[in-house]
Amino acid sequence: MLTRFFNLLGIALLAVSLTANAAYQALIFDCDGVLVDTEQLKFQAWQQALNHIAIDFQEADYLPLVGFDSAYIAKAIRLQKQTAFDQKKIINNKQHIYHQLQKQGVVALPDAVAFLKLAISKKQELNLKVAIASSASQKEILENLRQLDINPKELDHIISGSDDLRHIHDPEGVNKPKPYIYQRCAQALNVPPKLCLVFEDSHAGVVAADRAGMNVIAIPNRYTMHQDFSMAKKIVTFNEIDLFAIQALV
Repeated sequence: MLTRFFNLLGIALLAVSLTANAAYQALIFDCDGVLVDTEQLKFQAWQQALNHIAIDFQEADYLPLVGFDSAYIAKAIRLQKQTAFDQKKIINNKQHIYHQLQKQGVVALPDAVAFLKLAISKKQELNLKVAIASSASQKEILENLRQLDINPKELDHIISGSDDLRHIHDPEGVNKPKPYIYQRCAQALNVPPKLCLVFEDSHAGVVAADRAGMNVIAIPNRYTMHQDFSMAKKIVTFNEIDLFAIQALV
């Protein structure tokens, strides 16, 4: 009886050890829609740019496109509206309008920002790396972080789908829902994908992280709440997450 007890105890201790060894080593945050509520600004930028060429564009038109990059959105709008326009010119105009709106101020998502700042402050204690992986440009990401009072140097990596994937050749595009941004982020962090936990707000982002071999938590916002998050491991809010018990999430 005692022999069997100690054998079972040994198996239990081994399981605990394996669980500890498999702890997450990196937390990766999307930015727009997760840390900052910028989707309204992006919608306004698209709407104004399209209005300049007499194309009506409403919020209902934008909702299915949230989370995708500008090239995908512009192409989808052309199909949606059954009209032709200079895609590059529209994107450039949209970007210019968006940057002006962004400089006027972005709305922070306070629970997410508090969670990120806590994760940064506890990196060494929890042996974690913390990164940002966003489809936006580096310029936009850094402006958002500045307004959130987050020092980029305190992050282990920031990767931009707009700027940092240009060396990848894929005729279908390189940004989310393709996995490249998360694959490259894991490489830069020197952390295996299976030991990375991602926080995303959109279907495209969840798919990208899942395809990269990572566990992903969906944090929907009002623009994405009706999107398909079936590939996410959990759908929660940041105030439901305990950083110190994060292994229980997945």
